[in-house]
Amino acid sequence: MGATLTASELSGLAGMTERSVRRRGCELERAKSSKPALNGQFPLVYQIESLSPKLQQRYLQQQRSLAKDEPAGEAPSEVALVPPSGLDLSTEDRAEAERRFRIIEPLLNPEKFRLLWAESALRKTALIAHLAQQHQLGARTLRRWVDAFRDGGLPALVRKARADKSRPRKLNPAALDFILTAACPKPGSYGELSVRDIYRAYIDERAWRATHAKERLCGLQLQRYARYVDPETGRLRESAQLPAASYDTVLYWYDRIPAAVKSWAREGEEDFHNTQEILSFRDLAAIKPLDYVVMDHRLLDVFTLVRTHTGWKLIRPWLTAAIDMRTRKWLAWVIVETPSSDSIASVLKTIFMKFGAPRSLYWDNGKDFTCEWLEGRTRKTGTAPRVGEMQDGVRGVLQTLGVRVHHAIVRRARSKIIEPNFVNTALFDRTLPEWCGHKPSARPERFDALLADHERWLKKEIPNPPFQTIEQVAALYSDFLESLNEREHTGQGMAKVTPTGRGWMCPNEAWELLIGKVERRTVDAAVLQFCFQKRKKVTIRNGELRLAFEGQQYHYRLIDSSTRLIQLNEREVEIAYDPFDLETGAVYYEDTFIGLVENIALCRMGADDFVQGERDRRRARRDVKSLIAAAHQQVYVPDARERLARRKAVEPARTEPDRPETAAAVPEALLEAARAKAADDSFAFSEVKAEPIAAAPADDSDDSSFSFFRGDR
Repeated sequence: MGATLTASELSGLAGMTERSVRRRGCELERAKSSKPALNGQFPLVYQIESLSPKLQQRYLQQQRSLAKDEPAGEAPSEVALVPPSGLDLSTEDRAEAERRFRIIEPLLNPEKFRLLWAESALRKTALIAHLAQQHQLGARTLRRWVDAFRDGGLPALVRKARADKSRPRKLNPAALDFILTAACPKPGSYGELSVRDIYRAYIDERAWRATHAKERLCGLQLQRYARYVDPETGRLRESAQLPAASYDTVLYWYDRIPAAVKSWAREGEEDFHNTQEILSFRDLAAIKPLDYVVMDHRLLDVFTLVRTHTGWKLIRPWLTAAIDMRTRKWLAWVIVETPSSDSIASVLKTIFMKFGAPRSLYWDNGKDFTCEWLEGRTRKTGTAPRVGEMQDGVRGVLQTLGVRVHHAIVRRARSKIIEPNFVNTALFDRTLPEWCGHKPSARPERFDALLADHERWLKKEIPNPPFQTIEQVAALYSDFLESLNEREHTGQGMAKVTPTGRGWMCPNEAWELLIGKVERRTVDAAVLQFCFQKRKKVTIRNGELRLAFEGQQYHYRLIDSSTRLIQLNEREVEIAYDPFDLETGAVYYEDTFIGLVENIALCRMGADDFVQGERDRRRARRDVKSLIAAAHQQVYVPDARERLARRKAVEPARTEPDRPETAAAVPEALLEAARAKAADDSFAFSEVKAEPIAAAPADDSDDSSFSFFRGDR
């Protein structure tokens, strides 16, 4: 046993009463003394090693002050101290501290090492030099160890004891994995957790793992914790246990999660693209005007009036516009109710007529931008080209004009230069009284008053409508986009030198400066006739569109495939046509261009038209049958027997609950009738006792005179 203190000695050292020492003694290591007191009892004594470092240092200072009053002997006056065992040290630190103590022990206990002192001529400097040479250490290191031991005891020979020694300073990998995973929402399991929620989940998970540490996991739990399960025992490894941690610790490690990970997991892919991804910067000054024309749609944040066959209705119109990549000049635009390939064609037609054909178009990946009529399509190998087609596919309008098409990267708004320029139109939307915000929650309060006035106008209570028509809005935005072409632009390649210093060119100024070096590519007027003006909705039946114009019946089928419209049977489509040329038209389904249709001629008797029609019908049947067969081959659907068996397997166990029983009250007459009926039902001839029948006297009368109806026997 090391150095000990009684309750009275400890009370004087700690500055508290003996009663407080006994009450708080459970926090210290204590044992009964080996020497009895004056009353014959063995009092409790307390280990010095279990005291706090502050009390241990105070105890050592008292011992040094007592040693100064002792007379000097043959050796230098050094106090012989018993080294504490360092109970607050780890196993490795305690071993290192004891090793260092054994090295400096001759300097601390001269009485025990008289021979070493004698060999050093009782000189402390010579002894330190001898010990330093023996243990391959520096003399300054030995002196520092001696001073540290005198100030703080054995724990001072190694690193300073921490207040949280019994708790880990760093979280283990399992804890870090849990914090990282909890910070990332998991679809179908949990959503976005706050740091406080993560801390609560951490505490619950730590308790669960500690409770199931000695249990063998199986089933779903084994699958979930396979990362931390020992394959031999099937139990959680020791490294899977979560250490105790405070909220500040969890917050510290949560803040160390990369911002890119938290952005994708918690905010979504769009926020990651906007704030975290690497950006690519184009050298726009190296290209020429009309090298790249950028196009896109934008839903305006205003409401307008449009006329329908039933009256007026409110809509949010769309803007389809094109901008030059080099000069940022707005080239053409159109305001429509619904964007489609037709609105794109209208904008392109304006560009071709005013500025000529551009070298390349840069736009989105929507269905309206990728329609075959604009870009064309590749023909399958082994099929012969039709009239007007390319050798390798269907020639679109842009391919006919030699205009290349570039599609932007999917879900990359920054890849199209027109997107940031749409910010100006969004700011202009806010200046209009019809502004409604980009979503219902962003609508201003004044918008409700406009809706109320609109309802009153529909009832003819007020003369003027509160909203503008789509034609009025289109004229307004045309003037606004023209004004943008005269506004200074601070983009790349738009700088200029002015008499007062550096300035910026407007799009029209940059256009006038650079367009003179670009050759104008004219477009044949016949090629521009791809934008049909009239629209009509019709239902497809029998793989064709049937329309009547001025009493004449028209049968429209696709030019490239006479049977492809069968897949849209019973669907409503929209056909765009030219009233001056009813032989061709364009078909749209759900605002997507399907293809060009032509009016087929009626079959004549004796011609081969019926043969071709039968071939088309057989080909359509084969296509439908092959589709159904492929679906049955690739996708399994359980039959009714298997579905019932699956439902029965997951049915919950049902038990009939116990209920009190009560005899029903039955009328006595009904009981008597039931008893009589039971008696009749139980009747048997064998139970009836037969009585002897007396023989009748002989009758000599003639048998022929017997009459059954007279009762004769």
